[in-house]
Amino acid sequence: MKTIKSIVFGICVLSFINVNSQNLSQKQIERQKNKVELFSVQEFSNLHFWFHNKVQDLKLSNDVEEQYSYIISKYTYKMSRLDDKDSTYSYNEMVQEIHVLIDKTNTDLKPILTQKQYRENVKIMNTFKELVLNKLELKYSQNVNQ
Repeated sequence: MKTIKSIVFGICVLSFINVNSQNLSQKQIERQKNKVELFSVQEFSNLHFWFHNKVQDLKLSNDVEEQYSYIISKYTYKMSRLDDKDSTYSYNEMVQEIHVLIDKTNTDLKPILTQKQYRENVKIMNTFKELVLNKLELKYSQNVNQ
């Protein structure tokens, strides 16, 4: 149950940061202004629900689930910032960086998972990666056509 709360909290924090701007530094305010959401709220909710169900199928212990949530949050946050308005990444560089971040996620998760859990996790992460890459490709193909 802690993991579910941690995952929900982490994803909410990463995707819907509503912070009182008076408490933010100028740099943080600029960073928030440059944030770009790749997925709509509904798409994100669906993706979150799918991911949550897949993680539950892994049947992780509470301790492993907490570690898993931390690692997933760390790398999904990095992925979420690749397409910011102030990003210097080209489309191809973003795609490459997503591949790198998914690989790092899997590498960091491997020691805490059983072999079976790890194999299932790799499938989950590959599906997740394809969803992100497809959405990114759709966004950039629409921008080119406009």
